[in-house]
Amino acid sequence: MNGRRRTGIVYFGTSDFAVPPLEALLADPDLYEVRIVVTQPDRPAGRRQELKESPVAAVARGRVPQVLKPDSLTDPAFLETLQASEPDLLVVAAYGRIIPETLLRTARVAPLNLHASLLPAYRGASPIQAALVRGEKRTGVTLMVMDEKMDHGPVVAQAGVAVGPQDTFKSLEARLSQAAAELLVGSLPDFLAGRTEAVPQDHAQATYTRLLRRQDGLISWSRESAAQIERKVRAYDPWPGVHAPWSKDGRPSRLKLLEAAVAETASGDPPGTVKKTAEGLPSVATSEGDLLLRQVQPEGRAPMSGADFLRGHQELPGSRLPDPADNPLP
Repeated sequence: MNGRRRTGIVYFGTSDFAVPPLEALLADPDLYEVRIVVTQPDRPAGRRQELKESPVAAVARGRVPQVLKPDSLTDPAFLETLQASEPDLLVVAAYGRIIPETLLRTARVAPLNLHASLLPAYRGASPIQAALVRGEKRTGVTLMVMDEKMDHGPVVAQAGVAVGPQDTFKSLEARLSQAAAELLVGSLPDFLAGRTEAVPQDHAQATYTRLLRRQDGLISWSRESAAQIERKVRAYDPWPGVHAPWSKDGRPSRLKLLEAAVAETASGDPPGTVKKTAEGLPSVATSEGDLLLRQVQPEGRAPMSGADFLRGHQELPGSRLPDPADNPLP
């Protein structure tokens, strides 16, 4: 392609991760023409359940000729609109749906995807959370050519990102999205000029993630270590959150864990046993090590410090919290 012709792009994205790559494309209008942005429909949000547009829609509004929010990607009218835009590239980043093959074929050069892992590791819907839960020290982003299978196509380029010991989903997502933006605009010139060859993935090394469900946040004191639960607290904020069963006034309830840390020393008590530390925090024994509860949210209450929670429940030290392995909640 000669340098005078702008690359026409249809951009698919929804979440915060997809915002910096879109911003990077819009920042260079001499090279890239984002003709259409496709994002998820507005969803109810907040206590009032008012409709809210996606982060990508908010950025694209007024800056991109068309912002589409289709309920179905197989709608013939939607397909005709994409075909009429004659895109050189489809660029997909955290859109939230599988792109049908009929749409992939609308790209004159290639359909590209930005994925938040170093493929073939962590294909699927929750790669950032999976890296945190597994205790990875390094993850990254991949720019790949899309095919009919999920996160399966050949790799154009990758960039590694370190995972810090205090990283949460949001903090790691923010760094990965910036890395994705830099990778995209840094790789496109050579790719479009034919100087970069996409390399097939080693499919035998592929690992997979899935869409997280609320029950994934339910922890077991007897089956998980303090380190595993602490990583989940950081990985599953804000969704699905981490919670444990407990008994309030003799009734089953849930306790959400908002901030936790692994205690320096292990008590050796049976899993679920609660102790009060010198700092006034609740410490709970697990299958390996003890977990300090720095911030919690009892069901139906506002978030509070672990110390405030313990002051309101002075019967807890010395008792054992219920465990889903023995007393599953309905």
